Amino acid sequence: MDGKAVLGKLGIDQWQGSYPSRDVVLSDIDAGYSYVVEEDGVIIATEAITFNGEKVYDCIDGVWLTDSTSAAPRYAVLHRVASLSTQSGRGLGRMLLASGLQVARERGSESVRIETHPANGPMLKLIERSGFTRCGIITIDHAEGGIPERVAFEVVL
Repeated sequence: MDGKAVLGKLGIDQWQGSYPSRDVVLSDIDAGYSYVVEEDGVIIATEAITFNGEKVYDCIDGVWLTDSTSAAPRYAVLHRVASLSTQSGRGLGRMLLASGLQVARERGSESVRIETHPANGPMLKLIERSGFTRCGIITIDHAEGGIPERVAFEVVL
């Protein structure tokens, strides 16, 4: 996807290094975490949905809606939500988040968590409009020179 370029044009320092790399995406596919939207044989949007917890989510400046931790996660996490810039305005982000919630329900998750860069206004709005509650700030370990703080959200299923 061209998410790096889009975020760079918006002046957001998220995804401006080597993350997410081709290896991360291939790992998502191998693990069964990768979900895509395809049109006429072309992948136009993608997200990863994981169910094994996130250690960085155990330390939040704020409060999650549920008390689940990475040691015994009862939550799913949406990662690397992106679409081609040429597909902007089609509602693909909203569709990806809704689909992620449905997959998490089907897998028996209690809730879904997601986080994004505090300057990523479009994603912040999309997450809130999709029913998530802003819970606080987490600090990631792969910011690659950018700010490591991320706004964290959760929705109870």
